[in-house]
Amino acid sequence: MISLNNEPCCICGDTRSQLAWETSYPEHGYPGSFQLRRCQACGLLFNSPRLEPDELSDLYGRSYYFFNRPDAREFARAVPMYRRSVALVANDTPEKRSLDIGGGRGYLPALLKKLGWITHSVELSHNASAYAREKFGVNVFTGTIEQFVQAPDHAVFPLVTAIDVIEHVPDPVGFVRAASAAVAPGGRLIVDTPNAAAKNIRIEGITWQGFNPFHIFLFNPDNLARLLTDAGLTIEKRFSYGNAMADRHSRSRIHRIGRTAREHLPGWVLGPMAKAWFAIRGMSRQKGTTEEHLAKAATDATAPGNYLDTPDARQQFAADLTGDNLVIIARKPA
Repeated sequence: MISLNNEPCCICGDTRSQLAWETSYPEHGYPGSFQLRRCQACGLLFNSPRLEPDELSDLYGRSYYFFNRPDAREFARAVPMYRRSVALVANDTPEKRSLDIGGGRGYLPALLKKLGWITHSVELSHNASAYAREKFGVNVFTGTIEQFVQAPDHAVFPLVTAIDVIEHVPDPVGFVRAASAAVAPGGRLIVDTPNAAAKNIRIEGITWQGFNPFHIFLFNPDNLARLLTDAGLTIEKRFSYGNAMADRHSRSRIHRIGRTAREHLPGWVLGPMAKAWFAIRGMSRQKGTTEEHLAKAATDATAPGNYLDTPDARQQFAADLTGDNLVIIARKPA
C-alpha cells in the first residue's frame, strides 16, 4: 500500500490532512479498509493508503462494472453525457475533431462519430479499446494520455473530453498537463467528475454515489479549477449537475441492504452478486440492435434545448456548484 498521509497535496502542496471517510468494499475484492483523507488547505479528497499500481490493475480486471454493462444502457448514458459537455461547445467548434480520454468501450466517441465528428479515443484497457475499434470503428490509442503525448508528432484536437476519468488516475497533475498538451491552440478541455463539494455527501455519507474503490481523488470546483489553470488553461465555464437534494428515505433501504450484505457476506459471494445486479439492471434496455440504440442516442442527443436550461440546472445546489457532479470547460490560449 502507498501512504500519502504526510505527503504534500498534489494541488496546493500542504501536508496537513485528516481522515474523512472509511469503509470497505469486499464485493470488489478490495483488501481491508478503504480510506479517504481531506487536504485541510484545499479540500482535495484522496485515497490513502492506496493500492500499489499492480493491485489497482487487478482490481479493475476483476470487477470494474462499467465494462460489463450492455450497449443499450451505455448509449442511454452517453446522451446526457453529450448534452452536458460537447453540445455546449459544438457550435463554437468549427473543426469537428475530438479526443475522448478514458473512452472505455467507445460509446461517446461512437455517438460523436454518428453526429459527424472525427473521433479519437485514449483508453488504457486493451479489451475496451478492441471493443471500440471493432464494434464502432473508433480510432483508439491504447495506453495513457501521458503516453499518447510523449510522441513528438502526436495529434492535437480542438476538443478533448475527460468524463469520469480524473478521479481514477494516480497522478492528476501529470494527467491534466498531458491532457492540455493534446488540446490544439484555442481548443477546449472538458472535465466531468464527481464533486467533492456535493451537499448530498452530508445526507448520504459513505453511501454517496461518488464514493467507490475506483475513485482515488475527488475534487471540488476550486481545486479542480486551480489544477487546470496551473496547466496553462483558462476556465470558461463551471457548473454542477445532479443538483437535487437526495431523498434519504427512498434510498436508505437500498443502502441498508447493501451495508448489511457487506458486513455479513464474504467477498467471493458479493462479487458475483454485484455483477448479476448490474446485468439485471441493464436487461430491460437490451431489446433492439446496437445500431438502433446508437441511432436513437443520436436523435436524443440533438433534441432541442440546452442542459443549462433544464430543471436540474436550476435546482437548489446549482447556484453554489454543490451538485453531485462537477463540469469545468477550460480553453487553451490560441
